[in-house]
Amino acid sequence: MSKTKIKGSINKPAFKIAALRQGAVKEENGLIFIEGYANTKNSADRYGDIPAPLSSKRDYVYELTQFRKNPVLLIDHVNRLDHLAGSVTEIYEDEKGLYFKAVFSASLHPTVAHARKLYQEGHAKGISIAGRFHYEDPQRPNMLTLAEIYEISLVAVPADPNSLAGISEQAPLETAEETSSQEQEERNAIVKEEINSWIEELKKG
Repeated sequence: MSKTKIKGSINKPAFKIAALRQGAVKEENGLIFIEGYANTKNSADRYGDIPAPLSSKRDYVYELTQFRKNPVLLIDHVNRLDHLAGSVTEIYEDEKGLYFKAVFSASLHPTVAHARKLYQEGHAKGISIAGRFHYEDPQRPNMLTLAEIYEISLVAVPADPNSLAGISEQAPLETAEETSSQEQEERNAIVKEEINSWIEELKKG
């Protein structure tokens, strides 16, 4: 029998980049919030994976225990304070997929303020989950049965024309000291490659 296939690790997580589904960016009590689905279930994503629970083992896809201990919203998966966009205030799995709601920091740091403004204006709608992804059904190798979520990030990806995005995926994250510059460069290269691939797919469509 085939062994479980696993993509990603704590130090080098796998990424899934897509447009925010059924998303909204809105202001509440002077704070800016972003909400929507970071990943959807029961249909193939752009990677060919179909997130769905393996009923013989569990009734869920997304493992969020560790993420909830440090529910930060990053920018481009860069694990530094100057790329900390805010905090995830609500996250859960339902029949559609992985829903989250996050509040933007009111920081005036250029990186954070720029990202907040781009999402608020509707120019950016990309969202990415990073983590350890398990494929446990040898009969259906593209079935993503368990996603251990390590990070959720804002990414500069054009919106999928077919998405419903609009305006209105273990261990805790490493600290900045624990993430070496070389590791961060490798992570940035992976994210850049994923974004370029997504852009090329949009051009073909």
